[in-house]
Amino acid sequence: MNGWWFAAGWIGLFLLLWIVLQRRWQRAATKLAASRPNLGEDEFLAAMASEVDPDIARFLWEELAAYWLPATPHPDDDFLNSLPIGPDEPQDWLERFCQQRGYDWRAWPAWDEGRPTTVRSYALWLAEGRRLAEASA
Repeated sequence: MNGWWFAAGWIGLFLLLWIVLQRRWQRAATKLAASRPNLGEDEFLAAMASEVDPDIARFLWEELAAYWLPATPHPDDDFLNSLPIGPDEPQDWLERFCQQRGYDWRAWPAWDEGRPTTVRSYALWLAEGRRLAEASA
């Protein structure tokens, strides 16, 4: 019976941690939503249209919209500082972007440390990487 209590304790601890992190996320997203305009999908795509191809803007909208709730993604959001997104998550976005389009993410240019971590900057970085990938193909 001792093993059951141990397992139940770990499950309970996990659920408690999940609830705490979920609340932290919700507070951050609510604060972000109140701090600037929340764009709809069409507005976000239009805001990015002069800088990147529509498929990059749409990819980012689809990747980020679920994270941002109740806010919506905005080109000037700092994705590492505005919300508690793990620092490895942008790498996952890159890998999904490349996989969907047949690129090798390992050949992508390195992210410059001084580069802002905004959605707009990330979109431009995806565009730069795609140009390099297509030029070397």
